[in-house]
Amino acid sequence: MIIRGLVLCLTLLAATSLVHAAPRQLTLFSDASLLEVEVAAKKGIADFSFPAPIREGTLRIKPLDNGSIARVELLPFKTSDKLQKELDSLSEQKHRLEDRLKALDTREGIFAAAAKSQSSKAPRKTKTNPDPMTSVRQGTDFAIAQLEAVFTARRRAEQDLKRIEGRLVNLQKTTFGGPTVQVSVTPATARLRIAAVLKDGGWTPSYDIHIQGNGTALLALVPHTSSWLPDGYAISVTPAAISAGQPTQLYPFATAGSPRLAEWQLPTEKEQVITNPIPSFSLTLKNTSATPLAAGKAAIYYHGEFLGVTDFQGLAAGASTTVSGPK
Repeated sequence: MIIRGLVLCLTLLAATSLVHAAPRQLTLFSDASLLEVEVAAKKGIADFSFPAPIREGTLRIKPLDNGSIARVELLPFKTSDKLQKELDSLSEQKHRLEDRLKALDTREGIFAAAAKSQSSKAPRKTKTNPDPMTSVRQGTDFAIAQLEAVFTARRRAEQDLKRIEGRLVNLQKTTFGGPTVQVSVTPATARLRIAAVLKDGGWTPSYDIHIQGNGTALLALVPHTSSWLPDGYAISVTPAAISAGQPTQLYPFATAGSPRLAEWQLPTEKEQVITNPIPSFSLTLKNTSATPLAAGKAAIYYHGEFLGVTDFQGLAAGASTTVSGPK
């Protein structure tokens, strides 16, 4: 009985470890991003919240381990009432501080004009004003004191506004998300593989052009993305478009040191390279490959030395283009 209990515990631990180790994969295609995750149901319900909006009509759910799907419900992303209340409160505070700063600008103008008026007055001694210099000095001092109070109030208001804007930015990051999918399954602990194409994503082409000084240049295609990337996902990149189906080639992707998806040794003409403190370069590239090269950005290297970044206009197979810069 004890041995059977130990075996059962070990089995549950192994299953738990398997669930925690379930892959979360994000694949960057040339025109889209595919997100795939494995989730385990609890009490017959599996749910997963996408980290970003998804493209309509791309949700797929596959039961694993001979499980079956009874019902699928897709719930839109919704900010919690507590979070929304705090966002509304901070927005109201922000607007009030902005109004206060406008009012302080008006007060500053009034008292600056008063101080200037007092200091420019010609002192005249009268029965009611036997010491005009003292009156002018008192009026000027009062206006300057009011100006100092305005400056202090503005500094405090600007500090409060900066703090509130920072808090708003941090909170607004948590309001970004995609829908939640809820799936009724059997058995009650069935596992599912969920996949969908994100609404925004993919990669754009950029190039490393290594001028070799012998009439050729090595041009390497490097993926770049400006899209937000979720944490906790294994991110890969493929040269293929999403319409090509499941990719046959995957490369690990990182924001620094991204992989080279392809390389071409291309002939060059009219090379002009200056490596002075202010570098410049110009060369004509001919695409002798059968692959058309899309437009993007290009980083230029000369004998391994980085010389700058310029626009790459794109290059059809068999065509030539001039690359110059930096820009």
